[in-house]
Amino acid sequence: MASTTFGGSDRGYDMSLWYDSRPLKIGWFAMLGAVGAEVVFQRVFG
Repeated sequence: MASTTFGGSDRGYDMSLWYDSRPLKIGWFAMLGAVGAEVVFQRVFG
Protein backbone atom coordinates (compact mmCIF):
# COMPACT_ATOMS: atom_id res chain seq x y z
CA MET A 1 0.00 0.00 0.00
CA ALA A 2 0.96 3.64 0.16
CA SER A 3 2.12 3.49 3.77
CA THR A 4 5.74 3.37 2.63
CA THR A 5 5.58 7.04 1.59
CA PHE A 6 5.06 8.11 5.22
CA GLY A 7 7.56 8.17 8.05
CA GLY A 8 10.50 9.24 5.87
CA SER A 9 12.82 12.23 6.14
CA ASP A 10 10.29 14.33 4.19
CA ARG A 11 7.31 13.50 6.38
CA GLY A 12 6.38 17.16 6.93
CA TYR A 13 6.29 17.75 3.19
CA ASP A 14 4.10 14.70 2.68
CA MET A 15 1.73 15.74 5.46
CA SER A 16 1.32 19.29 4.14
CA LEU A 17 0.80 17.89 0.65
CA TRP A 18 -1.91 15.53 1.87
CA TYR A 19 -3.74 18.04 4.02
CA ASP A 20 -3.75 20.80 1.38
CA SER A 21 -5.00 18.76 -1.58
CA ARG A 22 -8.71 18.15 -2.01
CA PRO A 23 -8.49 15.40 -4.70
CA LEU A 24 -6.38 13.21 -2.42
CA LYS A 25 -8.90 13.65 0.39
CA ILE A 26 -11.68 12.61 -1.98
CA GLY A 27 -9.56 9.62 -3.00
CA TRP A 28 -9.06 8.67 0.66
CA PHE A 29 -12.81 8.81 1.38
CA ALA A 30 -13.55 6.85 -1.80
CA MET A 31 -11.02 4.18 -0.80
CA LEU A 32 -12.39 3.95 2.74
CA GLY A 33 -15.92 3.73 1.35
CA ALA A 34 -14.89 0.97 -1.03
CA VAL A 35 -13.29 -1.00 1.81
CA GLY A 36 -16.36 -0.53 4.00
CA ALA A 37 -18.67 -1.62 1.18
CA GLU A 38 -16.48 -4.67 0.59
CA VAL A 39 -16.68 -5.67 4.27
CA VAL A 40 -20.46 -5.24 4.31
CA PHE A 41 -20.77 -7.18 1.05
CA GLN A 42 -18.68 -10.06 2.41
CA ARG A 43 -20.72 -10.20 5.63
CA VAL A 44 -24.09 -10.09 3.86
CA PHE A 45 -23.39 -12.27 0.80
CA GLY A 46 -20.40 -14.28 2.03
